[in-house]
Amino acid sequence: MTSAPEPTSLQPRSRPTLGGHLLTLDGVRGLAILMVLAHNLNVLSGRQTRAGQAVELLDDLGWVGVQLFFVLSGFLITGILLDTRESDNYYRAFFARRVLRIFPLYYATLAVAFVVLPLVSSHHPPPDGQVWLWTYTSNWAAPAGHDNPEFPHFWSLAVEEQFYLIWPFVVRALSPKRLLMLCIGLAVASLWIRFGMRMAGSGPQPVYMWTICRMDALALGAAVAVLLRMPRIAELLERRDRQIGWGALALGLGGFFITRGDPRTTGLSQTIGYSLLALTFAALVCAAVMFELGRRGIIYHVLAWRPLRALGTYSYGMYVFHMPIHRAIGLPILRRWAEEDESIGAKWGIAYFLAVSAATFVVAVASYHLFEQRFLGLKRYFVPSRTRAGADAR
Repeated sequence: MTSAPEPTSLQPRSRPTLGGHLLTLDGVRGLAILMVLAHNLNVLSGRQTRAGQAVELLDDLGWVGVQLFFVLSGFLITGILLDTRESDNYYRAFFARRVLRIFPLYYATLAVAFVVLPLVSSHHPPPDGQVWLWTYTSNWAAPAGHDNPEFPHFWSLAVEEQFYLIWPFVVRALSPKRLLMLCIGLAVASLWIRFGMRMAGSGPQPVYMWTICRMDALALGAAVAVLLRMPRIAELLERRDRQIGWGALALGLGGFFITRGDPRTTGLSQTIGYSLLALTFAALVCAAVMFELGRRGIIYHVLAWRPLRALGTYSYGMYVFHMPIHRAIGLPILRRWAEEDESIGAKWGIAYFLAVSAATFVVAVASYHLFEQRFLGLKRYFVPSRTRAGADAR
């Protein structure tokens, strides 16, 4: 997931700039990780009360947090690349800074799970699927049955890494207008690819995981970054910030009803539903930026709420750690407790979600300050030169 910069206070400050650190985007990232946690930490079982059914519906819907992460990544990465495209060290700065942010925690996690733990414990992870994790290609291998149960959620990190590998060359080669047209074309092509795959009898997993099937979210996020760097359009959008916010809500509700609840793997949801979600979240990101620049509106105050921003700041570590904590610690404890009562209702389901989420947050904070910052400090050697605007240093 796209990582956040270091924590920032909410002290009074000058009007933010588009290329700077925007508090509301930390809030959007925090919202996304909350949805992902709700989905992956869902342990409800047995016959549910109405409260339990409501909680289960929200948990099931939480998978859309990944779609929000994709849109946000497309927006942030494209913005960084546009703001630094005239730099002498454009490629070196971008790739070095991405490597320093993403690789240390990712590969350290794999090394602990697959190298260290088997040497010091009786834990022996299955070998199948490991090579795909090490090479950031698990999103292609898992639908073919070559997944590794240790890290089933790493497929989305593979999608983003593949995007990071190609997109800098695309942004450097095209003018902003042509880049915008390409983004629109990719969004349309992604929809038709998913439609064609489902019509051809493809199962839901390739459509869910393959990069070409999820490019509409990344591309629409990128399109927003391009639009907001066109002065006349950006000025118009800022005057329409409330309408954009309401538009995002309308798109989200419309997609929810059209697809009958935004299920993850139905044919309707995996075709038009994914595209509507991408449009919804692109509008949400645009609205968040506009409200941040204007420092007004309820969306600004919600997304700039300090606890939500804190979740966003540590969202990368939380995404990496939540499934190992859930599977290695949370579920064994829950299974021992549930021996007497196999039905887990809303009260215990929520309690479990809060407990594992809190543990994940603590581990992510410790990882960030004790481990990841050692590598983040090296970013100072790879600052883009001759930039038009200060890029978001992520």
